[in-house]
Amino acid sequence: MQKVWSITNQRAAGFSVVEVLLAATVFGFLVTALVGALIYGRQATADSGDHQRATYLAEEGLEAARNIGNANYANLANGTFGLAQSAGQWVFSGSSDVNGIYTRQVVIADAGTERKAVTSTVTWAQQGGGTGSVTLTTRLTNWLAAVVVPTTWPNAVLGASANITGTNNAVKVAVAGNFAYVVLNAASNNFAIINITDPAAPVISSTITIAGTPTNITVAGNYAYVTNMSDTGEFQVVEVTTPTAPVLRRTVDLAGTANPNSIAILGTNAFVARDGSSTTNSNEFTVINISNPLTAAVSGGYNNNIAMNGIYLAGNNYAYVSTGSGSAEMLVINITTPTSPSLAFTYNASGTTVAQTVDGFGTTVFLGRGTTVQALSIATPTSPSLVGTFTAVSTVNKIDTDSSQQYAFLATSSTTAEFQVVNIANLAAMSSARTVDVPGTTSTMTGLAYSSTADIVVGATASDTQEVVIFRKN
Repeated sequence: MQKVWSITNQRAAGFSVVEVLLAATVFGFLVTALVGALIYGRQATADSGDHQRATYLAEEGLEAARNIGNANYANLANGTFGLAQSAGQWVFSGSSDVNGIYTRQVVIADAGTERKAVTSTVTWAQQGGGTGSVTLTTRLTNWLAAVVVPTTWPNAVLGASANITGTNNAVKVAVAGNFAYVVLNAASNNFAIINITDPAAPVISSTITIAGTPTNITVAGNYAYVTNMSDTGEFQVVEVTTPTAPVLRRTVDLAGTANPNSIAILGTNAFVARDGSSTTNSNEFTVINISNPLTAAVSGGYNNNIAMNGIYLAGNNYAYVSTGSGSAEMLVINITTPTSPSLAFTYNASGTTVAQTVDGFGTTVFLGRGTTVQALSIATPTSPSLVGTFTAVSTVNKIDTDSSQQYAFLATSSTTAEFQVVNIANLAAMSSARTVDVPGTTSTMTGLAYSSTADIVVGATASDTQEVVIFRKN
């Protein structure tokens, strides 16, 4: 008998529970993603629009500030402001302004002479939370202000002068703060204080007579220290606490009769350079203790029997002294122990012209020899070396330098170019930048001093009508 085979499908009809759950989950993810994309897309679009509108408001803040400044630059006072309109014009109002969801602040600050920095910041609450911010900046200039042309020493001019009663020559000058202190080659009315608060209009504050004939002056604190040709009072201390009423407080007699030529102060010591003398203890380089100016007294000295003319103190250890010797034009004196100074080096320049004056800054010394100015390096303090030379219009009587160390000022014996400005930016190639004539045929200059306070030079001249002159940039 033939068999008949039948095959039966054992799989149940429809989907299983697991498949249904899996399908539902996938579908949920797709729906969530699509909804999220839609929501976040709309939020991003909204944020972009908010940011764009905030940028417009920030730009408007800058332009409004420009409009306010153009109306009157003085309106741009420093501070933080909001903006408003009054009579059709932009004005600052309060510390911020609100426009819908946006808060705007405009900050004004100095950015130099006749310039303002303007910062416009707009903030708002973002739809998805957090704070949005846009900041823009610009600079505004007072374009109506007069253009100020920089003044320079190569255009120096004689700016003002002062006439001290009498016909005596001014010989040296020192400057401290708003005052110039002058000594004159005379036995009376020989000490004067000039108020230079307004360099264009100097005013004589006082004049007094101190015994003898002064030769030089320097000022430290409330005292002016004067060297004098008096054989019984070569060193004098004048209190200048009250410029309108200076008072001689102390006179010190130095050994011998050699006249003093210059003076320099370092701390509690005054160093005096004198003419040569063979008298015992008549030190050409004399040290005076001024720890108490009212009891000043000689504390030490060095004798070389040659005339010492000028002193430049470099730091606490060495004094550079110009001399009247044709074979030892500058001495380097060790003053580490002020009570017993000693010779550290003798500089013998080419030729036999003596050195009248000396000055310097840093590791540079300027030595004035006749019409020549030598620039010397003292990088090694006890071994000065020549860097460069400059030839002046006439005999150099005094040297000083400006605070920028770019220019040296010379007081000369010329009657047509008493004041000379030298460019010393390159010491190896110093050059003349300017000469200025002081009117008069006998107006030679023997002294000058640079004022870092006013950036001017005060000169002492032989003119009978302008013993004190002031040079300025132009």
